[in-house]
Amino acid sequence: MVFGPFGELDPTSDVGNSTGSQHENLSITLDNEAGGHWNGQGQFDPYDYGPDYEHKPVISYPHIHIAAKIILCTSYALMMSVCGIGNLLLCYVIYRFRRMRTTTNLLIGNLALSDFLVAVICAPLSFYQYLYQHWPFGTAMCVITNYLKFTSLYVSTNSLLAIAIDRYVIIMHPLKPRMTKCTASVVLVCIWLVSMIVVIPSAVFTNTHAITNEWGESARRCGDYWKNLTLMKAHTLFLAIVEFLMPLTVMSIAYVIIAKKLWFREVPGGHVTVQQELAAESSKRKTLRMLIIVVALFALCWAPFYAFTIIRDFVYPSEALPLFGTFENAYYIVEALAMSNSMFNTLIYIVFNANFRKFVRQIPESCRVMRRSPRRNRNKSGRRYWYPLMSNSHGLRSSIRSSLARSHSTNISRLAVRREPSAPSSSTPSGRSG
Repeated sequence: MVFGPFGELDPTSDVGNSTGSQHENLSITLDNEAGGHWNGQGQFDPYDYGPDYEHKPVISYPHIHIAAKIILCTSYALMMSVCGIGNLLLCYVIYRFRRMRTTTNLLIGNLALSDFLVAVICAPLSFYQYLYQHWPFGTAMCVITNYLKFTSLYVSTNSLLAIAIDRYVIIMHPLKPRMTKCTASVVLVCIWLVSMIVVIPSAVFTNTHAITNEWGESARRCGDYWKNLTLMKAHTLFLAIVEFLMPLTVMSIAYVIIAKKLWFREVPGGHVTVQQELAAESSKRKTLRMLIIVVALFALCWAPFYAFTIIRDFVYPSEALPLFGTFENAYYIVEALAMSNSMFNTLIYIVFNANFRKFVRQIPESCRVMRRSPRRNRNKSGRRYWYPLMSNSHGLRSSIRSSLARSHSTNISRLAVRREPSAPSSSTPSGRSG
C-alpha cells in the first residue's frame, strides 16, 4: 500500500486495459480529469491532486512501442560494451604508463572513470527497468543507482568543460605556468563535489512505487516523484542552465578561439619544406575536426534530453494526460541518447589520440614482460619491479638491448681513445728498441 498526501492510494487494484481509440497507448484510469503532474523521470505522479479530489486513481504502466525497444536495446548494448571496455583501457593506460600521467590526461581519466561507472552500473539497471517494467532491487538500490547515474553523467559534462578550459590555457597562453598535478587534483575534487550537490534534490524525491505493467501484473517503479510542482520546475531549469547551456557556451567559445589560433598559425622557422607544411596542415585539420566533433556530439546528445524535460515538466497536467504513453516512450529514447555521449567521448579520445592508441597496443607486451621478470628483480617486500614502456621501443627487452648496445659502443670508443697516444710515430723504425 502506498501513502499519498491525501490518504492511501491503491495502484494494485484491478486494471482494465483501455480500448478507446483516444487512449490506446494510455493506461491511466482517473475518475477526475485534473490532478497529478509529471515528475523528473518521465512518470505521471498520482500524488498531487487538488484539495477537492476524493477518488483514488488507478495507474498502469504505458505500453512501450516495439521501435522504442529496438532503439533502446541497440543503444544500451553499444554503450555498455564500447564505453565499458574503452574507458577501462583509458584508465589502465593512464595508471600503467607514467608518461601518460599529465594534467590533461588526468582530466581525461576522470572523464573515463565517470563514463565507466555509467556503463557498468547505471546503464544495465536502468535498461532492465525499461525493458521489463519492474524494479526488483529495492528502494535503497533505487536511490543509490539514480543518484550515481546522474552524478556520473554530470561529472562527465563538467570534465569536458575542464578539458576545454585546460586546452584553451595551453594554446592561447603557452608561456604561463602549466596546471600542476596538485591543482588538477583540486579541480577533480571540485568536479565531483559540484556534480554530487546538484543531484541531491532529485535523490531526495527518489523512491519506488507500485504500478501495474502493460501485462496487467503488479510491479514496482523506480523514479523521482516530486511533491512540489514549483520546485520540480526550478530544478529542471537549474540543471538545464548549469549543466547544459553554460558548459556548451564555454566549450563553444573556447574551441572557436582555439580553432582560429591554430588555423592562422604558421609553421615556425624561416625555411619550411613541403613535407613540413603538409604535416602542419594535416595536424590542424585533425585537431579542428576533433574540437568540432566534441562540441557537436555534446550538443546533439544532451539538447533533446533537456528540451524534452523542459517541455514535459512545464506542460499543464490536464494537457499532458493524453500524451502520457508518447512522453514515456520518448523519455526512454532521449535519456539513452544523453547517456550515449559517454560512449562517443570514449571513441573520440581513442580514435583521435595517437598516444592512447600507441600505449593501448603496448599493453599485451607490458603484461608479458611483467610476468616474465626474474625473481632477482624482486625487492625485499617480494614485489616485482616494473618499468613503463618507452614510446619509441617495442618492449622492455628492446629498451634493455638498446641500452647495452650503447654501453658497448661507449666502451669501445674509450679503448680507442686510450690506445691512440701509444701508436708508433712515422720516424720510429718498426721493431724493438734498444
